[in-house]
Amino acid sequence: MRLERHKNFLSEEECGVLNVWVDQGVKNKWLDVGISRGQSNYTKRVTNRFYGGRFEYPQIVLGILSRIRKFCGIDSYGLIEGHGRNGVVVSCTFPGGDVYEHQDPKGKNDLSALRCNVMTRGSDAGGKLYVNGEHIDIGVGELHCYLASDFEHYVTEVEGDTSRVLWMFGAYVPMNDWEDDIIKINNLGNK
Repeated sequence: MRLERHKNFLSEEECGVLNVWVDQGVKNKWLDVGISRGQSNYTKRVTNRFYGGRFEYPQIVLGILSRIRKFCGIDSYGLIEGHGRNGVVVSCTFPGGDVYEHQDPKGKNDLSALRCNVMTRGSDAGGKLYVNGEHIDIGVGELHCYLASDFEHYVTEVEGDTSRVLWMFGAYVPMNDWEDDIIKINNLGNK
């Protein structure tokens, strides 16, 4: 399993701006109930996955989307459509919430969902990411990419008083293009 990580991909200031938008989105119901373990009314983690018609992203989100797609070498691959808006999803997990173990759906023609995610707010405790059974200790602002449709992943229960915010970008790609390193992270800089 290939998992790419790039610390401080987003600055503290960028994370702060995105978190302000998320907090406003929670209040305005741009993010709303999610799904957990087959329940479609899960309130401990809200998402915009199903609610893309309720909002427009600010320019910073579209700029980060473009930056990630170029940096990750996936700008010629199709967006993961049908979730969120512009191929971008955000979730906010409140204390007591988690992300159940699952794999994301594959795209048409059996294309894999390559998620290129950034956590912009970490919880006080808990909220730990596991991919393919392995703990991945991600930091705020760190870009981490893996095939979410091909490997089980989950996040442990968020503890403390602070919510955990995760922004999900990416593309539908052939599994072998990612796993065989055909898709190259180009490291041309993150600005």
